[in-house]
Amino acid sequence: MLLNQKYEIFPTEAQKEVLDRWLQYCRQTYNSALLDKERKYKQNKENYDRYDMQRQLTLDKKTYPFLKEMPSQPLQEVFVRLKKAFDHFFRKDAKYPKQKKYKDYNSMTFPQFGFKPNGKHRYAMSFSDNDKLYNKKLGEIEILLHRPLEGTIKQLILKR
Repeated sequence: MLLNQKYEIFPTEAQKEVLDRWLQYCRQTYNSALLDKERKYKQNKENYDRYDMQRQLTLDKKTYPFLKEMPSQPLQEVFVRLKKAFDHFFRKDAKYPKQKKYKDYNSMTFPQFGFKPNGKHRYAMSFSDNDKLYNKKLGEIEILLHRPLEGTIKQLILKR
């Protein structure tokens, strides 16, 4: 059984700035991937899939060092979002994907949560020893656990 639960986090001002900057990087990556996909199709009539986008992201990280500031998982998850947007478009469930403005891009997804199977290394997001969210680059973030967590957390979505 899958279950979604919402909890409120209380980041410090510095953490808020970093999270907002990360959201902007995700938005810029989404818009860039959308433009690349359109450009590739217009030039060669070839598909530009998620794996091509991830290879491009690796090159972009060498060109733009600010992309190294954030974990790679949310940036890679941007391409999954773009793929879903095109899937919905081709099924005629939605309009053609458009570029996102600041107000339109409000969340980022961490597809893995907790510790790796060896139990020693953490994924990008996990709980610290004192029940706070932990990220290596952000540190500990206060979270209000107003109800107990049941089961295992598979992914985490942070919303503005």
